[in-house]
Amino acid sequence: MTSLAEKLDFSHSAPPLPPGASQQIFDLARGVTSAAMAEEVLAQLEPLLNRFRADRHLALASGLLMERLRREKDMRAVWSALQERFPQDPLALRMLMRWLRRDGRVDEGLARIARHYPDCWRALPQARIALPGLIELKARAELDQLWSTLSVLHPTDRAIRMDYIKALAEQSRFPEAAKVADAVHGRDRMGAASQDLLARVEAQAEMMGRYDLEQSAAAIDAIFARAPARRPLNRARRMVFFSGQLGTGGAERQMTRIACAFLDRAALVGDPLPEVWVKHANPATGSDFYRPMLAEAGVPTRVFSEEEEIAVAALDGLTPELRDLLSLLAPDVKRHTCQLLQAFRAHRTEVAYLWQDGGIVQSAIAAVLAGVPRIVTSFRGLPPNLRPNFWRPELPVLYKALAAMPHVTFTANSQKAATAYEDWLELAPGTVQVIPNAVKVMPPEGDDEDRAAWFDILERSAPCTRTVVGVFRFDENKRPLRWIEAAARYLAKRDDTRFVMLGSGGLFPDAQAKIAELGLQDRVFALGIRSKVGFYMHRADLLMHLAAMEGLPNVLIEAQLVGTPVLATPAGGTDEVVEQGVTGTILSDAETLPEEELDTRLAQMLDDPDRLARYGALAMAHSIDRFSVETILDRTAELFENPR
Repeated sequence: MTSLAEKLDFSHSAPPLPPGASQQIFDLARGVTSAAMAEEVLAQLEPLLNRFRADRHLALASGLLMERLRREKDMRAVWSALQERFPQDPLALRMLMRWLRRDGRVDEGLARIARHYPDCWRALPQARIALPGLIELKARAELDQLWSTLSVLHPTDRAIRMDYIKALAEQSRFPEAAKVADAVHGRDRMGAASQDLLARVEAQAEMMGRYDLEQSAAAIDAIFARAPARRPLNRARRMVFFSGQLGTGGAERQMTRIACAFLDRAALVGDPLPEVWVKHANPATGSDFYRPMLAEAGVPTRVFSEEEEIAVAALDGLTPELRDLLSLLAPDVKRHTCQLLQAFRAHRTEVAYLWQDGGIVQSAIAAVLAGVPRIVTSFRGLPPNLRPNFWRPELPVLYKALAAMPHVTFTANSQKAATAYEDWLELAPGTVQVIPNAVKVMPPEGDDEDRAAWFDILERSAPCTRTVVGVFRFDENKRPLRWIEAAARYLAKRDDTRFVMLGSGGLFPDAQAKIAELGLQDRVFALGIRSKVGFYMHRADLLMHLAAMEGLPNVLIEAQLVGTPVLATPAGGTDEVVEQGVTGTILSDAETLPEEELDTRLAQMLDDPDRLARYGALAMAHSIDRFSVETILDRTAELFENPR
C-alpha cells in the first residue's frame, strides 16, 4: 500500500478529476468498514491515481482505505505527509495524532500542533483543528488549558463547546461535561446525535451525584461493594487466560506457552483445563500471531471482537444499582465487562488468569461480579505510573480494590516490576509475587526461508567472522534506530561483524531507511518477523538489547539458554536474568543510552572470543532450572489452589 500512496500525483501536469468525483470517492472511503471492502475499492481507485491529479479528498480517501487494511507500518508516514500537505484538514491531523499516541510519541504530536496551529488558543479556525488533535493524543492537561481560554474568548461557539463535551465524555468526566453543557444554547435546534450526547452526560453526572462519586473510576469501588459472593473452590478445573490480543510481543508469547503447557499437563496431574480469551485477534494487524499455535496445541481460543456486544440491560441477575454503576464505566471497559461477565458465568470459570494492565482493566470487574473463585493477575513490566502511555484512571482504583480481596493474587515476572507496583499502590512488600517467565530452549533448525536468508547474509557479508543479533519489536522503547547507529559506529572502525535484526513494528520502515542511508545493506540486516528465532540465535556470537523499559525480557533468557552472551541496558528485570560479568554485560543506564560505554563494551566483548565462550557456557548452566517451563508451571498451579 505504500506504492499506492506514492502514486498520488499532485502536480499540475496531470488532469483534474471529473467534477464531483473527488467528493464521491471520499464519501465512499468513509463508508468502508472492512479490509475486503477496502481492497475492492482500492482496486477501482488505482487507475484514477495513474490518470488524474490527486487532491485533498482523493489523498485522504487513499489514507482511510489503507487504514481499513491495517497496514500499520505505512500509516505513520502516510498521515504525516498528508497533514503537512493539508494542515487545514482536521482528519489528517486526527489520524496522525492517533498513530503518535499509539507509539507513545505524544510530545512529538504536541510539538506538531504547536507548530502548525500557534494561534489555536484564540483563533477558532485553528482551534477547530487543534482541539480534536489533542483529543486523539489524550493530552488532557493541554486540552483543558486550551478550553479554558476558548471558553472565555468564544463563549457562544457551539461547535467547539460540543467537541470539548465529547472529549470530557470519552474521559468519563461527566460532571465537568454536564457543567459545560449547561451553557449550550439552542439545544432544540441541534441534531439528534448532539442532543443524545448532552442528555447522556447530564444523566451520567446526575447518577454520579446520586452515588456520591467524585470521579467515574470510583464506580469500581461501588460495584465491588455490591458484588455477589464468590463461588467456593473445591478443585480448579476451568481456567481462562485473558489478554488484549495474540500479537508478537513477549507477554503474548509467554501466555501462549504457559497455556499450552497447562493443557499438556492437565491429563497427567489434573491441572486446570485452559482456554485463552482475548479482545481481538486480527490477521491484518498481526494480533492473531499466536492463534495458530494455540489451535495446533488444542487450546480453545475465544475472540470477543468476533462476538456481539452485550448491553448492561441484557445481563441477568444484576440489581438496579449495579446496572447504574456499570453504565458509568468507560465505554471500552463497560463493553468488555458485559461480554466477559456473561462468558465467565456460562463457562463456570474457576480460575481467571488476567494478563497485562490493558487486559486486567477489561476483565477483572467481570470476574469479580461472576463470582470467579480465583483471580490471578500477571503484570508484565513497570506499572503505568512509570509508563504514562499506558495510564488509565481506573487502574489504581481497580488494583487497590483487588488487593483487598483474599481470592485475588497479584504476580509480576520480575522483582523490579513487583516492587514498582507495590510502591505505586502502597502495598506491603511481597504482596506482588514474582513468577519469572518460562522459557524453552530454542532449537537451531530453521525453514527454507531462514536458510535462504542466512545464505544471502553470509554471501553479502563474506569478510565478517562474527554475528551480533537483536530480537525486538521495532518501537521507540526498543530503540532499533539507536541499535543500527551503534552497529554503524562499530563498523566504522572494524569491518569484521554482521548485525542481524529480527522483529517488526512501527519503526521497521525507518530502520530499513536508516540502514540504506548509512550504506550498510551488506552489514546490517533487518529480516522482519521470523518464527524460527533459534535458527539465528544459535548462529550469533552476541545478543545486543538496548530497551529503555522492560519487564523480564524473554529474549535475554532465550539467548542465555542457547549459550549466546548478552550486552544489554539495565531495563526492568535484566539484572535478574543476566549476571554482570558472568553471563553477559549490563550497561550503566537504560533511560539515557550511554553510547560511549556501549561502544566500548561492544568492542571489548567482540574482541575477546574466550570471554564470549565463557559467558555463553555459564549462561546456559545458570538459566536452565530457573526458567524451565516445569518450574514455572508448578509455582503457578500452586497459586491457583492457594492464592495467599
